[in-house]
Amino acid sequence: MPFTELGLQQTLATRLLNLGYMRPASAHTKTIPAILNGTSLFVGSPSGAGFTESAMISIINLSTTQAQSRRAYIILSASDDHKHIYEQRLKLLMGDEIQIDIITNLERFAAPTTQATILISTPQEFHNYLEQSSTNRELSYTLLLTETDEMVARGAKPQLLALSDYLSKECQIIICTSKITKSVKSISRSLQYKPKWLTLGPNNKEPRNIAHQAWPVPKTMKDQLLLKLSSKLHNAKAIIIVNDQQYATKLARRMRTRKLKAAAVRAVDALETYSRFESNDIQMLILPDQLNRSISLEGVTHIIHYHLPDNPQDYLTASIIAPGAIHMSIISPNDEERLIEIEDVLKRPLSRNILTNFDYTDKFSKSKHETTTRKKKRPKGKQQTKFEWDPDIPRTWGDRNAIRANPEKTPLEEWSPSPLPSVWLDKNLRKNTKSGSAKNRPSRRDKQYRRNHNGNKFSRTTKQ
Repeated sequence: MPFTELGLQQTLATRLLNLGYMRPASAHTKTIPAILNGTSLFVGSPSGAGFTESAMISIINLSTTQAQSRRAYIILSASDDHKHIYEQRLKLLMGDEIQIDIITNLERFAAPTTQATILISTPQEFHNYLEQSSTNRELSYTLLLTETDEMVARGAKPQLLALSDYLSKECQIIICTSKITKSVKSISRSLQYKPKWLTLGPNNKEPRNIAHQAWPVPKTMKDQLLLKLSSKLHNAKAIIIVNDQQYATKLARRMRTRKLKAAAVRAVDALETYSRFESNDIQMLILPDQLNRSISLEGVTHIIHYHLPDNPQDYLTASIIAPGAIHMSIISPNDEERLIEIEDVLKRPLSRNILTNFDYTDKFSKSKHETTTRKKKRPKGKQQTKFEWDPDIPRTWGDRNAIRANPEKTPLEEWSPSPLPSVWLDKNLRKNTKSGSAKNRPSRRDKQYRRNHNGNKFSRTTKQ
């Protein structure tokens, strides 16, 4: 089924095909037609399954086809950093073929005109705009709430509930959330009117419908990003796949220093580690091999690919074995080619996620030894010149006060060493010096009065 059969314009469908969407996924077929028909949706799905992305594609299509209507298209995000992330995603989906004015500053936002416009804001900013604006009653809205559970966790629940005072039943409200909590349900009851509920259903036959996430980071900061992500995964049960036994042990030890219940699978105690993981005594299982069916996956929420497999089919197999888990890939620039091969197998591109409140600047590009030790600078002045050594022309001993920078060379056939100092040649002097020094030495005890190392006397029998 092509994207045009879902109701998208040909220009947008061609753009999606160029991005790598071979055909619509399950999230596209469930979400896009409903949003284009004006239905309010409540989507409970983890990030990476494609539902939020499908909603953004639908809003792009609606803003271009209904640019002259009195309808405003709003996307609410959790923070200013999230606003920047969604702005980049929209620009990626549109490309150069689709011209839409994306506004992130409410001061530039005005009533809809002939120009297609999409506003990205936060709950607090949008609530203040509705409270102060006099034209908001004349407009109808298509409002997309992304990561609603994250907005609630950041304290935006009162502002989201207060939006009901300014929105009518004619407004189309789309709520996307990773966790369906009581707070999110209360927001849905306050804002939505007869919404359609959609949830992610894992399908073993279609791995591309599973939630996949890609987290790019510099190679030297993979550990830092993994630890940051692990701290955000509350009550999560994850399997981390690496390609080396030694590195698995090292990574587990480092995660335990952050008070994370982690352990690496070793050959000597593999069965014990698996049983501890099944009993939830371990929350992070580090596997130095590919995922196999012998591991119990009950309750596993995340599969983290710390190292991508060489064969993309191995990644596809892991997706089929654990369809109910979120598959997260931590990639460095060297892994980009492997990720593209995985996208070809899945027949869909994977959006590159950016973690907010994380410093991506590569501060650890040099080793600790290189950053702490510095090369000693040579004092300015005389430049030392290097001479090539010629074994046939040895250097003369020369005089003590002679210039050493460029000593004279003597041909080998004419060279003879200077005589040794007289003190080295006078044997009597050497003997007298030695004997004289012996006289000054303290006298030793006779052999018969010597003691052993314990301080006891011992006697030696003399030979008769």
